[in-house]
Amino acid sequence: MSALFYHLDRLLDWLTTVECQPPAQDVRIVEVGLNNYNHADGTYHIREGDLRTPADYEVRFNELLAAGYSWINLSCYGIHRSFLIVAIELPAVDDGDENALVPGCNTSVNLSGPRQDVRDRGWSVDTVLTIA
Repeated sequence: MSALFYHLDRLLDWLTTVECQPPAQDVRIVEVGLNNYNHADGTYHIREGDLRTPADYEVRFNELLAAGYSWINLSCYGIHRSFLIVAIELPAVDDGDENALVPGCNTSVNLSGPRQDVRDRGWSVDTVLTIA
């Protein structure tokens, strides 16, 4: 089993453990960061084409693990078009900081569930993501 599929299984198992069972388990992955965050509405703005299957994101996830980030978050954002949206969140890295990334270090892969407002709206990602 690849690292990505291992951590996705961890996320789904953890959500069940904390009694936050998602209404869908067909996962799509999106990478989010400061470059697509909109302060005006408080959501990440992405294109529909940014949503990738786990199989399509697997190589990129391995690259992120090898890059030397101290942590990566797998965050359940909610449901969009019957897909469970899992966002990959990375720490901000200052280009001038030579110690920001440490290739070869163990990267902590953290899990987080959907926000309460997402669950209150039937798991809709609309309060977190704007998808065009």
